[in-house]
Amino acid sequence: MFNSYENNSDTVLIVEDTSENHEIIETFLKDINVRCEHAYTGAEAVEMCRSSSADHYSLILMDVNLPQMDGIEAASRIRELGINTPVIAVTASSKNELSHEESGDFCFTLYKPFTYSDFYTAISPYIKNAAMFPLSIDENRKGDNVMSAVENHICDIPKAISNMGNSERLFVKHLRNFISNNADLYARLQELVDHENYIDAASLCHSIKGLAGMLALTDLYHHIIELETLLKYSDVIGSLDLNNVNESLRDIKLDIQSVCKIHI
Repeated sequence: MFNSYENNSDTVLIVEDTSENHEIIETFLKDINVRCEHAYTGAEAVEMCRSSSADHYSLILMDVNLPQMDGIEAASRIRELGINTPVIAVTASSKNELSHEESGDFCFTLYKPFTYSDFYTAISPYIKNAAMFPLSIDENRKGDNVMSAVENHICDIPKAISNMGNSERLFVKHLRNFISNNADLYARLQELVDHENYIDAASLCHSIKGLAGMLALTDLYHHIIELETLLKYSDVIGSLDLNNVNESLRDIKLDIQSVCKIHI
């Protein structure tokens, strides 16, 4: 672990529309003495790059699925400013859902959920301290001291702690944040579906699934993907299978209830 910032420490721009994702990524970066700046929209990221020197950022971590201006357009506009900073696409989409890899504006794609090892490996060509961070995991420690009797289909604790760099402290912190911020997830999704706001409902699913995956909330992760797929498919075929949507919503309701019962 690094204990103090160096004068020549790298600065990374994190472009994410979800505060929990910002916090997890910033935790990983601060562990290797990297300065972080934040943008919550593509337009904000472009403006921050416009108002900074061309070499201010060592790396930009760009969420693809952003409101208003998505990450693909934001990266393109940053290039139009004459800024050649490496940009890594960060996405919860699967590989076969994406077309942005054809763009030359991204140097790499990091898929959520990612482990800390995935993260440091991805940024190591651009962030000097990342290559120095130890990636070994003590398999004998994972999850022993956090809690007991949580079934893997609710939360695979050893996997979640591994995703968090084998840090029980980080796992507990981010799980508590997740529960606090998403105890009403079912109600929010149900309201969007009731008002036929399917695009926003799919976007909410997309934001949640990366966090659920990193925290190894197994059932919730899979049911969120199912609902997002149903909502996206309805946009393609012009109709929605409400029976399957309601079944997915019921599953998510039960998942959230189970997650909220985890005592940490």
